[in-house]
Amino acid sequence: MNHSEQSSDQDDSFSFESTSARSDKDDGWTVVQSGRGKRKFRKEKSGKDSYQPYQHESINPLRVKTERCGSARRNKPNLRYYPRVNKSDKIERAEVLHRRITAGELLDLYSYNTVFRLMPNYDSSLNWLERIESDRLEPSIITFNSVMNKAKTLKQAYDVLEMIKQHQLEPNFITFNTLMSKTRTWDQASDVLEMMKQHQVKPNLVTFDTLMNKTETFGQAFNVLEMIKQRRIKPNLITFGTLMSKAKTLKQAYEVLKVIKEHQLKPNLVTFGTLMSKTLTWEQASEVLEMIRQHKLKPNLVTFNTLMNKASTSDQAFEALEMIKQFQLEPDMFTFNTLMNKVNTWEQALRVLKMMEQHKIKPNQITLRTMGWKAITSDQKDYVIRLERRYI
Repeated sequence: MNHSEQSSDQDDSFSFESTSARSDKDDGWTVVQSGRGKRKFRKEKSGKDSYQPYQHESINPLRVKTERCGSARRNKPNLRYYPRVNKSDKIERAEVLHRRITAGELLDLYSYNTVFRLMPNYDSSLNWLERIESDRLEPSIITFNSVMNKAKTLKQAYDVLEMIKQHQLEPNFITFNTLMSKTRTWDQASDVLEMMKQHQVKPNLVTFDTLMNKTETFGQAFNVLEMIKQRRIKPNLITFGTLMSKAKTLKQAYEVLKVIKEHQLKPNLVTFGTLMSKTLTWEQASEVLEMIRQHKLKPNLVTFNTLMNKASTSDQAFEALEMIKQFQLEPDMFTFNTLMNKVNTWEQALRVLKMMEQHKIKPNQITLRTMGWKAITSDQKDYVIRLERRYI
């Protein structure tokens, strides 16, 4: 279908003709434009998830907003499209949006910025940046932030920052937060923080959470928390979760838990999962599990996998497996690989292998290598070799 036919089909079913107040029904959807110039899309009882003119392209308009022009409002709408598609379809859907742009159906930069969010990599984003310029549209800071988000290296991110300067745009906190996320070391992240000060951009909690994630020691992470307090920013569980992940000892992790309570925050399952990962023994991990129950939280598979990893005997590992069954959870590959590592005898290893078959989980290279360590006789070793030929 060419652009003229496509536009004709849409004109028959829907028009953006401006009115002070109107209501059109179109296949289960009610389209309302109020006197303030906003359109609202309301679902009927049929519960359709996209309205008819765009169903054939899997595009669902979520928000339509008219622009201001002086004291009057223009009839041309700004359309923000959020296609609900798989990753494999991103390029195709981006091409669909570009065809609509070139056909004059989508005339604003928001549509192009949506295309950038669909791009799978940095190179494709640069190609679309060239299309913006060829269509005589001036890219905004949102555009460049989307391109920077696709950067795989810090050098690529700095290249985008240079483009921003060339277009005489002012980077905002999203720009620097994205740039900081591309850094790998504490020094690189600190340099970005210094750049924010030079540009008089105020860092927010995301900035400091990212900075904390780049710290190399627990002391550095705690210093970042002090920076947050000095700027009167309220830390959240993500902040303290990052801080706890930097703890080198169980004592440091419990110190973070104490600070969480001092800030009147309620630790969640992720908090206790991080705390359990810092334990060294089965008994210590069991204490964290008891704390989870006291806080009326439901442990998940990751919780029990971590508990199993702390087991010092095969009996404790099988006990963790029983807990998984009691909570009606489905064990995964990590569960059985951990269990295989905890068993001591060849018979127990065969038992784990049989359980994997019952759960329809195919053993991988880690499973069979660990099983080979349990093999003693030549027949047992030959059996492992046959399994490797079968599954690997």
